[in-house]
Amino acid sequence: MPFWLELVLGIVSLIVGADLLVRGAAKIARGLGVAPIVIGLTLVAYGTSAPEFAVSATATLRGVGAIALGNALGSNVANIGLVLGFSALLRPIRVERTIVKREAPLLVGVALLFPLVFVNAQITRWEGLLAFTGGVAFTVWSLKTSKQRENVPDKVKLDFKQWMINLAFAGAGIVGLIFGGDWIVNGAGELALRLGMSPRVIALTVVAVGTSLPELATSVTAMIKDESDIAIGNIIGSNLFNLLFVLGGATALAPVELTPDLVAWPGVWVDAAVGLGLALILWPFASSKLRLERWEGAVLLAIYIAYIYYNIVAG
Repeated sequence: MPFWLELVLGIVSLIVGADLLVRGAAKIARGLGVAPIVIGLTLVAYGTSAPEFAVSATATLRGVGAIALGNALGSNVANIGLVLGFSALLRPIRVERTIVKREAPLLVGVALLFPLVFVNAQITRWEGLLAFTGGVAFTVWSLKTSKQRENVPDKVKLDFKQWMINLAFAGAGIVGLIFGGDWIVNGAGELALRLGMSPRVIALTVVAVGTSLPELATSVTAMIKDESDIAIGNIIGSNLFNLLFVLGGATALAPVELTPDLVAWPGVWVDAAVGLGLALILWPFASSKLRLERWEGAVLLAIYIAYIYYNIVAG
């Protein structure tokens, strides 16, 4: 199969698969009476981030650690800079107070600690398991404290047929994500060779943006429907998922050895620094008036464009 066809089929499969997974998971969550913000932080975020997990897991099992790492870090930059920035340009985003007090500082903390694993030029299996365990703990904590959130809805009663349909949607979505992850890693590797670009740059651009399209589609749709909780919860939850579940789970499957060019400056340090910087900027932006204004979205988007330009030039 031509590399370009693998990339196209991979991205399409990821988008369709994530959409089916989110549709099923969101309805199941509403059937359980979970607050919209919690749906955004967990089920929707994890559903839209499943492509990143599929790509990174496939890449680590094939020994292409640069794509796994670049995909997760690049997706985090794309989520805040591209997705949240563009969504805020469409319409100012309301921010729940609890997000500012809990999840925003948590994201900053995780983004600050994660570069420590680069020091020994590898991400070991135990480090991956530790991160993955942290992701599980965050999910359990979010669900247990869901009743303390704002705007907790009443349960939506689902009959047996509705439960089965939603479960089928989720299952079909997972299948699409698995195939999409395999195709996109194959296509990205071939494209890197043909263009003379490093796997890291391809992962940060084509792969990261491609796997962030589900977040973009979900957040833009949420903004159009005036569902700000799902929009911002989706992004913060996705970024935590990428650092804890995606990189953690992928490296638990197969440790990632970082090549000298990756750990030397700028390498992955720039990717981690930009991701941390965007998280640090987002926190006060979201805290001011508990909304993300259009001009603030423009700032986030401008940082993302500058970051992509730098990587392509430095490539």
